[in-house]
Amino acid sequence: MADRAVPRVRTATLEDEAAISHICVCTADSGGDARALYSRHDLPGLIWAVPYLHYNPSHCFVVDDGSAVLGYIVTVANTRAYEAWQHDHWWPAVEEKLRTFTPQSEADSNFLKALAHNQKPAPAFADDYPAHLHINLLPQAQGGGFGGKLMHAALDRLRADGVSGIHLGVNRENHRAIGFYKAMGFEQVADESAPIFARAL
Repeated sequence: MADRAVPRVRTATLEDEAAISHICVCTADSGGDARALYSRHDLPGLIWAVPYLHYNPSHCFVVDDGSAVLGYIVTVANTRAYEAWQHDHWWPAVEEKLRTFTPQSEADSNFLKALAHNQKPAPAFADDYPAHLHINLLPQAQGGGFGGKLMHAALDRLRADGVSGIHLGVNRENHRAIGFYKAMGFEQVADESAPIFARAL
C-alpha cells in the first residue's frame, strides 16, 4: 500500500470552496463540529470562509494531504475594501441564495443575526490593523504544527504585499484558539461581540 502523502500548505483555489465550507461548519461550535446544530451546513461558510476565497484566493491557504483539504486560513489585506466588495457583490448573492430559507434551529437564527452584524462596517481596529483572518483545522490536522504553518504562509504573503497589521475575532470560550493566537504574537486590542486580537506585520 502506498504511503499517505505528507500534508502540505498551498495557496487555495476556487476548487477548494466545498472543502473549506465543510471545514467551517465542522469547526463552527467553538472549534467543534456544528453540523448537528444547523439545518444547512453551508451557512457558517457563507460568512466566515467562502467569500474570502472568491475575493482573493491568493491570500488564502489550505492544508492538503493529497486526497483532502484538512484546514484553511482565509485573509483579506484591506478590511474596508473587502466590506465594499461584499456590499456590492457577496451579500446580494447570499440574499438570493437564502431567499426561501426559514431557520429551523437556534444556530440557524443566530446565523441570521451574524449575517446582519457582518454587513455593518467593522470598528476602528480595522483601520489600525487593516487585514483580518479566519483559520480552522479538522481534528486530524490539529497538533501537528499546521496552524502555525498556515499562519506564517498568510502573514508572509500579506507582509510582502505591504500590509501593516492584522486583526481577528475569536469566541471567548475557545481557549485553545486564544492560546494559539497569543503564541503567534497577537494581543487583545478590543472586546466587541467577541475578543479582538491583533498584531503588527
